[in-house]
Amino acid sequence: MSIKNPKLFGLNVLSSFADVENKNISLQNINLPPLDLEVILGSSDAGATRNDWISFSRLVDPLYKTLDRLFRDSNTFSGLLNERAGTDGSLFGNLKINGSLSGNAIRYRYVDGTGGSATIKIADISTSRTSAWSSAASPVLSTSPISYGARLGIRSGGALKFGTATGTGPRLQTSIVPQAKEFPSEFPTHKIQTSIGGQTVTLYAMKGIPVVFKGFFRKLNATIKLTDLISDTPASWKIIETGNANRYSSFKNQGNTTSTIRYRSSVSRERFIQFYYNPDKIREITITSANIRSLPAVKFQSATKIDLSYNGLREFPILTTNNTPSGTTGAAENLNILLLRRNPFYLSEFENERKLQNSTYDGSLTFNDGSVRTDTILDKIPSTLTQLYLEGTFYGSITQNIFADRFPSLTVFHVGRGGGAYFHPDSAGNAALPNVASTVETYSVTRNDFRSIGSGNTSEGQYSINQLENLISLSLSSNYYLGGVITISSNNNVIKDINISGTGLQFPAGLAGKNSLVTFTATYTRNLGKLIDKENSIDYRFDGCGALTKLGLYRASLSASRFPVFTNPSLETLDLRYTNIRGGGYNGNTPVDSYVIPKETFQFTPELRNIYIDSRSLLTSNIHPDALANITALSYFWYRSYGRTGGLLPSFGGNPNLSVLRLFSNAFTGSLPNLAANQNIRYVEFNNNKFTNAIPTYRNLSKLANLYLQDNQLTGIGKFENLPALRYLYVHNNQISGQIPDFSECPRLYYLIMSDNNFTGYKTGSFKELYRIRYIDLSNNNLSAQALDQILQDLYDSWVSVNRGRVTVNLRGNGGAPRISNDARDNIDLLREQGWNITHD
Repeated sequence: MSIKNPKLFGLNVLSSFADVENKNISLQNINLPPLDLEVILGSSDAGATRNDWISFSRLVDPLYKTLDRLFRDSNTFSGLLNERAGTDGSLFGNLKINGSLSGNAIRYRYVDGTGGSATIKIADISTSRTSAWSSAASPVLSTSPISYGARLGIRSGGALKFGTATGTGPRLQTSIVPQAKEFPSEFPTHKIQTSIGGQTVTLYAMKGIPVVFKGFFRKLNATIKLTDLISDTPASWKIIETGNANRYSSFKNQGNTTSTIRYRSSVSRERFIQFYYNPDKIREITITSANIRSLPAVKFQSATKIDLSYNGLREFPILTTNNTPSGTTGAAENLNILLLRRNPFYLSEFENERKLQNSTYDGSLTFNDGSVRTDTILDKIPSTLTQLYLEGTFYGSITQNIFADRFPSLTVFHVGRGGGAYFHPDSAGNAALPNVASTVETYSVTRNDFRSIGSGNTSEGQYSINQLENLISLSLSSNYYLGGVITISSNNNVIKDINISGTGLQFPAGLAGKNSLVTFTATYTRNLGKLIDKENSIDYRFDGCGALTKLGLYRASLSASRFPVFTNPSLETLDLRYTNIRGGGYNGNTPVDSYVIPKETFQFTPELRNIYIDSRSLLTSNIHPDALANITALSYFWYRSYGRTGGLLPSFGGNPNLSVLRLFSNAFTGSLPNLAANQNIRYVEFNNNKFTNAIPTYRNLSKLANLYLQDNQLTGIGKFENLPALRYLYVHNNQISGQIPDFSECPRLYYLIMSDNNFTGYKTGSFKELYRIRYIDLSNNNLSAQALDQILQDLYDSWVSVNRGRVTVNLRGNGGAPRISNDARDNIDLLREQGWNITHD
């Protein structure tokens, strides 16, 4: 076995793991003790076969798979070593940076006996699986000093057993000196009895304490919940740099049954996260965004929730006895909630585990004891799971019933992409949405590539989304090729949220009368259909949805739909921007186009706060003057028809909470409203219409900050009184004549654009107190030289009062370039020296 790609990443692959003449050196390169393996040589007469050789393994991951994986990677995928090399991970084949194949604990088969009586047995070479022992002092108490990671030994004749010991022998010894406990939570987990020198001695063992996670992070938020406390003692934590044990942070006695720490450092480093408590007491684990690469070798028998989202796990943890060699147990047999979002399992060392389901698996791989592995990662998870979050973890295709067949009690099903890997068909064809159990309440497959809805088989416990009667939240967004019509079960009276954005789906069937529905979102859908079920009908799709608060159809294809009468008393947001909505209504079942928004449209939506309507297909007829009259909650009104809808504006007198008015790029005529009844108004766009007459006087609007009136046919201008928040005023490209009004009562004015009008005069003092002004454009007007002189004098006086630079003033193109005075020119020079940019003819 030779490496085709001799890359150097702190490890010379070609020389450190390659064919060598000396077999012992070859074994040492993969950290296997040659003397322990010699027993296999020449054992064929005793019944040993080639399978005995390939059965060398670690305690968890079979070594033969590692070697086979390395062989196939190096010969088949020449670029994989390049892709996997780096400081934060191992190469495929478990080639480590600045290291070699790890093999500190080896399980192997050996020949016991000779000739026909020989048998093949399994043995381990490993350190003790118990992490700490008490000293052998007499008597031994739970407070006795302990030896962490000690090797145990008994001189000839001794015996060490669980329970009652037999036999006699010398004193039990450990290989390191006991040390005092550091934290009060270091309670022993087991008692062990042994016979030493003819006496029965009890020792305490701490198995799995501390629970150690290894990560790479700068900051950490971690929470572990316990079933109960031992002697009212809370847990303790310790964060230790792996490269320097003297750099650590201790967190003693944290919390109660809920123990939380917040760790902060200025640099990211590889660190151990050590948790000091009996792992049998751990109920929930939440450690996210810490670049954890594997679970500790600990069994969490009481754990019901594990959240290791946004880490660096690449090998899927074995959480249950399924899919493990006989005799081993999973890490969390009683798990109910599993969150492994955004862990790169698709980078697994083993090719057949890089997908959630290995479609090419033929059942030929077996464990050392002959048991057969299954072909799905899900068999590593307890079937009793109720909540599963696996978004962004695997690529490739899956069969439709892979989840339904494994988890009969699932309530939360979340396998969205989440920015990482996603499910997609491996070849041309349809990938159906996964079926699930009937108990599912939350179903999310966002940002994948599922392409059909598929059907279920309820007799087998396989339910499609159309058959889920307990479904509360449904999210199918960003499955671009997903098409068809989904149906909300007629027996479903609990559905609250539906999101089909970014799909080719049509409006779901069965929505009308769903009193529980709260939000419906279908942005960027390509084939949604009409808000009204039929062209000559008043059958509104969401009729009777009394709890509906949001109807989000941004950039949805609505097929030139008419407006229904919205019978949703709780509706707060209606988003119809960039749709093909045409407007108009009905008289009975007869279409009527007298008004683009009829009077009745919003008469049953008193809570409506946000209306967004934007379409190039809108009718040219008026908005009914009372179309918004009953919407007292209205805060935001956006209406754009791209120059189509004309006539007078509707009344805003019944909208006291109105904050934003965006009625730009239409064909509205008549006079502008003074908004006196809208004391909460802060943003107004009436630009790009056909408004005439004078700009009204705007006064006592304490929140008004933006007023855009440009590109109309306005001829005059009123006063601006007591507008303390006004910052942006655009009135350019109109036909306004007369005098520039006084802006002294607009102290926060920042941008003032009045170009391309017919202004002839300037009221002295108008600009003098504009201390926050940054841009004034008066170009292309008919201002006299006297007006320009006074403007420049007021601006200079304003600078004298409050020195500041970076102000731009454009005075070009006024009245055939009138000659300004020398004093005005001096003012320009002085202001330019202070960083002002002033242009004039």
